[in-house]
Amino acid sequence: MGFDCVTVNVPCCGEYVSGDGVVIHEFDTGLLVVILDVLGHGEQAAKTAREMEAFIEDICSTDVVWLMEKVHARFLSTQGAAMTIVFFDRTTHTLHGVAIGNTLLRRCGEEWQSYFAQPGVVGELLPTLKMFSDTFKDGDTFLLTTDGIKENIDPESCRSFQYHSLDSFTHFLTTNFDKAYDDSTVIAVRYYYD
Repeated sequence: MGFDCVTVNVPCCGEYVSGDGVVIHEFDTGLLVVILDVLGHGEQAAKTAREMEAFIEDICSTDVVWLMEKVHARFLSTQGAAMTIVFFDRTTHTLHGVAIGNTLLRRCGEEWQSYFAQPGVVGELLPTLKMFSDTFKDGDTFLLTTDGIKENIDPESCRSFQYHSLDSFTHFLTTNFDKAYDDSTVIAVRYYYD
């Protein structure tokens, strides 16, 4: 049993670095996935995003609420970020996560499901965190996106791609739903059970 992951990160048109960030860390018990979008774009946003990635890697934990709170405390007084942190527990086939701002987590399937995100900015204003939880099974595919990917993705238009390889699915999404005027990132995660 395990996870396949594919990440695509595209800088804003006219920029050569991205203020979006990704951390994917495998534990014995499952997979931690973090997507973040530092406010703004360009070199300063990219610098903060790389610092956030490094900090998260250093303190990686399956406790998603604790991890979000630590990132917020460390990056107070920066420009801040939207962020989703989710842990996929392979021992219980459950996921739990927290999301702040306009980064999105969706489950793909016959019916697409979006998980709630709370208003706020990591590093500026963090609400009392509310964790979401769910179960997953063999073949389930999840998407994490920053707001450089259009929010209103039509599942019907993705129907012929979502069951193909994650490479082709993420390429389809960035080709058809990317916003040129912002950094855009897609993480696709698929669980499989041998």
